[in-house]
Amino acid sequence: MFNFKKASKIFNRKDVSVGIALGGGAVWASSHIGVLEILQENKVKISAISGTSAGSIVASLYAFGFSVEDIKRIALNLRLLDIFHWKATKMGLSTTNKIKKLIKTYIGNAKVEDAKIPLYIPATDILEGKPYLMENVPVYEAVAASCAIPGIYVPLTVNDKMFVDGSLFADVPCKILKIKHIDLVIGVELSDKKNLRKKPTNLFDVIMKSFQCVINETRMERMKYADYIISPNVDDIGRFDLDKVNVLIERGRQAAIEQISLITKHLNNQI
Repeated sequence: MFNFKKASKIFNRKDVSVGIALGGGAVWASSHIGVLEILQENKVKISAISGTSAGSIVASLYAFGFSVEDIKRIALNLRLLDIFHWKATKMGLSTTNKIKKLIKTYIGNAKVEDAKIPLYIPATDILEGKPYLMENVPVYEAVAASCAIPGIYVPLTVNDKMFVDGSLFADVPCKILKIKHIDLVIGVELSDKKNLRKKPTNLFDVIMKSFQCVINETRMERMKYADYIISPNVDDIGRFDLDKVNVLIERGRQAAIEQISLITKHLNNQI
């Protein structure tokens, strides 16, 4: 018997747009690669992508058409000297020049708007004290601004504005995807919730734990814009442990596997 109800749904079907927001966390951002792998293996098409801090590096490469395998190779070959160099000033321990160079190597001078799918990169405007969406600028500047961890990197000045890490206001940038009318938003958050009481042992730990305190205070309010939240387990890995990239990619895969059936069910129910 002809099913009029099902036929009506098929003929009136609206393709569901899927957006993914990649949180910051330095080397932890390698876990985003594993998440993207699982989504790809399950044929979940990404319509738009946003990324904050280190998440903006993965987001940019993906938005410009690099395959997940390409991004994995880049991450596995990354060295600390590719993203950081000691050049202490009164504003920070390092400039963001190495980050700019890294992005230029793969994306050149292209602007954010040149990406193959919509790409959104937030930073923090510290002169105005508010979040700022990096638009009409080269990708290398947008990423460098979003990655400029206060106290570690010198703030980045672009067009008379001064930027630091986007995580202060948008550690997992889900809201921008909803504002841009993306139907289903997946947020990938990176935080070591189990180690909040662990004592810092060096300057980087002090800065990052202080930073994390600010982020944690407002995280739940911002995460309400995500339809699904994927949380890779990074509790036992340091933010700068570049030798753990493979482990982090696998952690991302495992966290995504826990959610993928719900995500695909959500998409399939649109028929």
